[in-house]
Amino acid sequence: MAVDSELSIERHPSRVSRGEQHDEEELAEFGYKQELRRDWGLMHNFGISFSIISVITGITTLFSYGLITGGPGVMAVGWIIVSVFTFMISLSMAEIVSAIPTAGGPYYWAALLAPRNHSAFASWITGWFNFLGQVAVTTGISFGLAGLISTTATIKSSYVPSSPRTIGIYAAVLISHGIVNTFGVHVLRYLNNTSIALHSLGVTAIAIAVLAKAPTHQSAKFVFAKFYDGTGVDPSPGWSIRASPAYVACCGVLMAQYTLTGFDASAPLV
Repeated sequence: MAVDSELSIERHPSRVSRGEQHDEEELAEFGYKQELRRDWGLMHNFGISFSIISVITGITTLFSYGLITGGPGVMAVGWIIVSVFTFMISLSMAEIVSAIPTAGGPYYWAALLAPRNHSAFASWITGWFNFLGQVAVTTGISFGLAGLISTTATIKSSYVPSSPRTIGIYAAVLISHGIVNTFGVHVLRYLNNTSIALHSLGVTAIAIAVLAKAPTHQSAKFVFAKFYDGTGVDPSPGWSIRASPAYVACCGVLMAQYTLTGFDASAPLV
């Protein structure tokens, strides 16, 4: 985007809808002239956030991690606690993005909302944290997908997973992401809509399968109160002994935090 003190609509007036003109006028109040096309609707924006949250990815890649860092109690209670606080943050961010609908999202909000003498630093630190977080999440999800593909390939085949093969699949996944985002951005909206359906069906299918096919069901006390520390490597004790159970619980809560990361993904795209 380019800074401009006055609204300038370069497109033919007949091709600019009332909604688009309102958006441009609103951006002009912040000293910006709209240069990016806004052709994503509500479902497209919801789709990208829903896809990045990806409950299926978070559960499948970190389920074993959650079991050894606190066990069922930390996983269940942690999910509830993280969901509540995430919901509060998302409501706050929704309020901000509705008032300041600029591309870039958080780093620009930080510049506007911080005191003038600290706005540059607030914007800089927010932007870099956001960028590094996106890099870390993309890396983690892509590596999880590589592991899933590698494991799936062993079904009814002689394929044997290995570190080099998994890394090769991982590299291919990252390259495919780069190609789509470089040359096929226009197809992302359709991928996001497809992702909504697949994730909704996937989560529902897993929930039904677990409830219907599990050989036994644990008590509510086991689900919400059972603490297990599997962080130790024989003969060393776990971190609940070397540090404290609270430390292990904080590590276990990362499963829910990792899964619910990305709810703000559509904010920088408005």
